[in-house]
Amino acid sequence: MKTTTFLLALLISATALLAQNNHQKYEELVRKADSLYQAKDYKNSALAFSKAFKANNWNASSNEHYNAACSWALATVPDSAFYHLNYVATKMNYTDFGHIKGDPDLKSLHGDKRWESLLAKVKANKDEAYRKIDFITLNGFKVEVLTSGMENNQAEKPVVVFENGMASGFGSWETVAAEISKTNAVFRYNRPRIGESENDSLPPTIEHIVSNLRKMLLQKGLKPPYLLVSHSFGGAYMRSYASMYPEEIAGLVFVDPVDFTKEKGFGSLPYLEIGLSQHQVDSMFGETYDKFIEQLYEEMPEFYVQEVKISRALNATGFEECVRNPLPDVPVHFIMAGGYPEIDDRGETPFDKKKLFRINNNLKMKRWVALLDPLKYGKFFYSSSSGHLVQVDDPKLVISSIQLALKDYDKIK
Repeated sequence: MKTTTFLLALLISATALLAQNNHQKYEELVRKADSLYQAKDYKNSALAFSKAFKANNWNASSNEHYNAACSWALATVPDSAFYHLNYVATKMNYTDFGHIKGDPDLKSLHGDKRWESLLAKVKANKDEAYRKIDFITLNGFKVEVLTSGMENNQAEKPVVVFENGMASGFGSWETVAAEISKTNAVFRYNRPRIGESENDSLPPTIEHIVSNLRKMLLQKGLKPPYLLVSHSFGGAYMRSYASMYPEEIAGLVFVDPVDFTKEKGFGSLPYLEIGLSQHQVDSMFGETYDKFIEQLYEEMPEFYVQEVKISRALNATGFEECVRNPLPDVPVHFIMAGGYPEIDDRGETPFDKKKLFRINNNLKMKRWVALLDPLKYGKFFYSSSSGHLVQVDDPKLVISSIQLALKDYDKIK
């Protein structure tokens, strides 16, 4: 019996070790595929994805299947591209209709007879997953909105409002919104051009987006106070909302936000701290960088380009428009992602990119904590292993932050 038990334990250990090695190889090959994609070597990128899937017993995430499809499409191998897209649509219930429809990587597939049936499947998945999707018309253009927990929409009870990151849809908030909807009314939406929101032909300026949001909330019968939860670039919009209408704010939760505390000229600080000269920094972000941005504008869809332009304009002024007034003394939380994005390892640089990432995070942390210090209910959270999409990688942390902010707001009342 002891011999049998020992052999069984040995077998289990060997199997576990093999699975671990396979997963490590999978991750290495996926990083290689991403790097080849960035280098525009699309065929070898696609082949690297295939090797990664094989190394992991053909187990892969929806995101990796989708990325493989993009590489195959750009390499003009439509059969392989459609295989992966149909897999995520039929086997993994892919729902991001707006993204797949407008993704420039997939343009070569648009004339294929299989394209429309693929879109129909993704649209059906989305309609099934988000049965309460609605459209609000603003100035003749439709904006895609999603409400939940409306039975909790009560006077003086905060409505939790989610603002997405740059060029992103509301799908990333799914786990967080589902939990918060149990106690509070929740409002999500997609800014113009994103998802199925129509193009209103206006740049997504701070004033325009904040004005749109206020109108939509009231049209849905959702009155202040609002607890505003934002991710990444969405933080600029929510910080501006709090600056413009502080009396409407019950709290603010910034999830790995764009650094609106970064004053003009602060962008050089992490590079100088890592040892580069000002001349080197100026060279990095000079004519070559401008050419890169211009190429980005040509290649990327309009919804992305428009928001990049607004982001660059805000950076150029030190986010003056966002921070014109102090934060209201309500619960304000910052959640920082500490997981280094391995995809940033691609390409040679005259500095250690991982070290630069840590330096930049430390500089932001100091500024964010200084902003919280005067507030009675200011809090800072750090998720050491989470990537930039904290609401996906560590949803429990975001949920706990929102719940704590709501409890602290009750104390203020």
